[in-house]
Amino acid sequence: MAYENWTVRQLMNAWFKKDYSEMSEEEFYIVKTEYIDTAGLYDENVFQKVSYIHFINSRINSITLSIKLQKDFLKEFGLPYKPALPFLNKFGHRVRWNGDEEDFISQLDKVEKRESRYTSILENEMVELKKLQKETKTPEEDDDKLTRERFIRTVNTLGKIGYKIDYDKTTVEEMALMIKQQTEEVDSINNTVKK
Repeated sequence: MAYENWTVRQLMNAWFKKDYSEMSEEEFYIVKTEYIDTAGLYDENVFQKVSYIHFINSRINSITLSIKLQKDFLKEFGLPYKPALPFLNKFGHRVRWNGDEEDFISQLDKVEKRESRYTSILENEMVELKKLQKETKTPEEDDDKLTRERFIRTVNTLGKIGYKIDYDKTTVEEMALMIKQQTEEVDSINNTVKK
């Protein structure tokens, strides 16, 4: 594969500046094709939707697990695991331990109930994603659709999710695999939601 030998910046220079001083035009088309094929490259709107779905799914799983662990800890030891209580604060929930097990369980149940709306949001986002994917042309079908701005937005979105991209060190292959991984995670979420 050719794209493992080229960096994100080299691809961008060839693609958006038509600068073939480092990568020949022929090499560029090979690298670009490998990138698109591996990444299953989406329209920026689709990728943004994929990222949002990933965020919602992570929120649901994190809060659900936190509540379960608190309840299990309470059952086992007669008090909550206090160092982990601030975790729920990050999501706007204030759960306090006042020595009353029933009150504490009631607070956790309220958090669960408030958070249940995110399951519906996730399902709706998955439906919207499928619709977008059907409507969206691939970059091969509409090369003008993937502009420099959209490419940079994709890089920025990967960064927000937690991937580290250095334009001069990250290879095109690595970036394509990051995008592919995000897509596979969302597909996995989609299959879980369907069940």
